[in-house]
Amino acid sequence: MDARATILARLIQHWQLWDVHTGSGEKSTKMNSTNRDRKAKVLHIYKFLYDGGTERYIHTLISRMNPDRFSFRICCLMARGSEADAFENDGFPVYNLNFRPGLSPAVLPGNLIQLIRLVMLIRRLSVDVIHTHDNQPAAYARIAAWLSGVPIVYVTLHCDYTGLSPVHHRINHYLARLTTRFFAVSAWARDISSTRDRIQKEKYNVIHNGVNFASPATQELVAHYRKHWSLDPATRVIGNVGSLVHLKGQDLLIEAFASITEDFPDVCLFIIGSEREHQPGIKQNLIELATRYGIEDRVVFTGSRSDVLDILNIFEVYAMPSRFEGFGLSLVEAICAGVPAIISDIPALTEVCGNGKYALSFHSEDAQDLADKLRYALDNQDEMKRLGKIASQYARQSFSIEKMVAEYERIYEEDLNAAGLGTSVGE
Repeated sequence: MDARATILARLIQHWQLWDVHTGSGEKSTKMNSTNRDRKAKVLHIYKFLYDGGTERYIHTLISRMNPDRFSFRICCLMARGSEADAFENDGFPVYNLNFRPGLSPAVLPGNLIQLIRLVMLIRRLSVDVIHTHDNQPAAYARIAAWLSGVPIVYVTLHCDYTGLSPVHHRINHYLARLTTRFFAVSAWARDISSTRDRIQKEKYNVIHNGVNFASPATQELVAHYRKHWSLDPATRVIGNVGSLVHLKGQDLLIEAFASITEDFPDVCLFIIGSEREHQPGIKQNLIELATRYGIEDRVVFTGSRSDVLDILNIFEVYAMPSRFEGFGLSLVEAICAGVPAIISDIPALTEVCGNGKYALSFHSEDAQDLADKLRYALDNQDEMKRLGKIASQYARQSFSIEKMVAEYERIYEEDLNAAGLGTSVGE
């Protein structure tokens, strides 16, 4: 009996296992060759499924990769999330567990039980590939993959994970040996992970996210949304899209916007996105901030929207004041739509914008500098329109979904063949 089997047997002896919930009602499968098909079975593992950029990335990937070659499922380690039903409606079963964040002694026993449940889920589904995301989900997923004998394990890094402790970096370093390869959504995400976790760069593949392109704006579409929010024909819109969390910097945007409102009475601010359970109260804090500055009637919180690509057509300027990012999916969607952008000068956003060539940038955390850039953009509409046009051409060539999916499929196939799981998987 090898080390994995010994460890798993001892864990099972000490804990009672129960079935993992799946909202799809999908029946579990025994781990034998008679009920496996020729498709490679891929399990994506993440924290939850809300309306964030990571979730949109996962959905794009699994819905566009070859369905005759790959079969996809998702496991949410902490909560199903508001978008789980949408994934299942599109044919991707979702399972959820009850891991808790952190490494404290208070959470580890419960997380150990969840780890065993994850192992049993992987074994029941006869998983060939585990593709996990971010820091804590990737840690538990890789341990479970090792215990289950999964031959191919991927980790996608979506951010620079600023704030991780030395303990986290040591864990990441040791778990790298259980990882087939890392995907990074930007060279910055790769470089910061490689440096802090002491992992060779050869272990990484940088694949920029691909995005959906907005349909060309029509007068009817623009009129529809302006009417929906009762916008005066002369009203101009500054837009932002992102989860309502501290790292997205919407508080800086409201502060900067407040300082220019007297000079631009025809401008309003739209913030599209929802809160996250781990940072409750952010929306209320932002509303209170706008009220404190006396601009609450000029700041629109739309909540989560599934029609963001269409709403982009009413934005004159897109502002992304993020404190940290790994890529900036909503930014790329905006510039693909021809909306000129103002970005914080953090490495990932600068990289995505062609080393800053295709957007105005301001000093991160500097609300006054952001206000100056907003003022400049609103005063120089023709110049900003030209910037938006050339930025759109660049982004549509650089960040197509077809390009992203082709690269993932190439690497998947390469590793499946190396593991002896080529087109004859399951036979």
